[in-house]
Amino acid sequence: MPMTEDTFATRLKGVLEGKRIMLKQVAEALSVSPSAVHKWTRGGEIEYERLLALARFLGVNWLWLRYGEQAIADLEASTASDPHIKELRQKHLAEIMESEARMKFAQEVSGIVTWEWNVLTDGLTYSSNDVTLFGRHIRNMDDFWACVHPADVARLREVLARTLGAQEMHEWEFRVVHGDTTRWISSRATLVRDFDQRPVKMIGVSLDITERRRAEAALRQNEALLAKAQEIAHLGGWYWNIQTDDCAWTDEAYRIFGWAPQAFKVTMERYLASIVEEDRARVQAAIRAAIVDKAPYSVNYRIQLPDGSHRDIHEEGEVTLDEHGNALTMVGASQDVTGPAAPPARGGGKAPRKRAADKPRAPA
Repeated sequence: MPMTEDTFATRLKGVLEGKRIMLKQVAEALSVSPSAVHKWTRGGEIEYERLLALARFLGVNWLWLRYGEQAIADLEASTASDPHIKELRQKHLAEIMESEARMKFAQEVSGIVTWEWNVLTDGLTYSSNDVTLFGRHIRNMDDFWACVHPADVARLREVLARTLGAQEMHEWEFRVVHGDTTRWISSRATLVRDFDQRPVKMIGVSLDITERRRAEAALRQNEALLAKAQEIAHLGGWYWNIQTDDCAWTDEAYRIFGWAPQAFKVTMERYLASIVEEDRARVQAAIRAAIVDKAPYSVNYRIQLPDGSHRDIHEEGEVTLDEHGNALTMVGASQDVTGPAAPPARGGGKAPRKRAADKPRAPA
């Protein structure tokens, strides 16, 4: 009886028959047509990314599926004996940690965990302190995926697949779950390739960034609360670099002046142009007094909005100085005090907001 040829097509058909997987199931999983899958089973070419996705779906080693048992044996042998591969491995390890002693010190002090993923055999090796990140020791890929947050699994698989086709170092973040504890992990890795530029190993480091993530979340929450408070109080913050004339305004400051938030870069020229002509010189004088005389900056004025209407503004700021006493920046806030703006009193009447009296300053 003639021997069956060992090709990608025969190996694929063998897996499909052994696992009783229909062509339609493969097509749906890989978002391709059933005819494309049929062509693969008859020796048609398959793209690298499709090959990785196909092997993942079938639960087999992609290298075996594409090249067979001998390719795995040859590459594993070359990894063990080829000086070029050894040199590459040492080079990439050195980029992550200069020495074994420094690696251990870094692991103890900073919580860095090192790892290697053999993409040929799917073997995974973590440093002994991996339990600090995962709550358990990771001995293989099954252990790793069991720790990854279910919501991050699909995205992380896509990231790893893209990394296998990339040249540069990659970094990604994901969550791991152990019991009731969820941690954020940041991983950075580089890929080791053989002479034919086929991926052999991925070498990387991982770090717990949970506290950083919490701090970022808290900062976003505080920024949201501040933005809401500014909106309610009709109060907008601003920053002016006196030396470079650079300005930065909060969203509410833009709204107070009738502008769409961050629609353009505010300049002092545009800001002053929005002030009604009869108040503009007084505001400029107050600004000069704050800078030259180190006087408190507090002024009231009217602005004209793009639609032609007017608003009354109360503005305060503070100048920061360098070590020589020169003005560096001015930070402050503008408030819309156009009345009446207060909510109805409990008795049913309206309590109009009092408008602050102008405090003219002598020109500096």
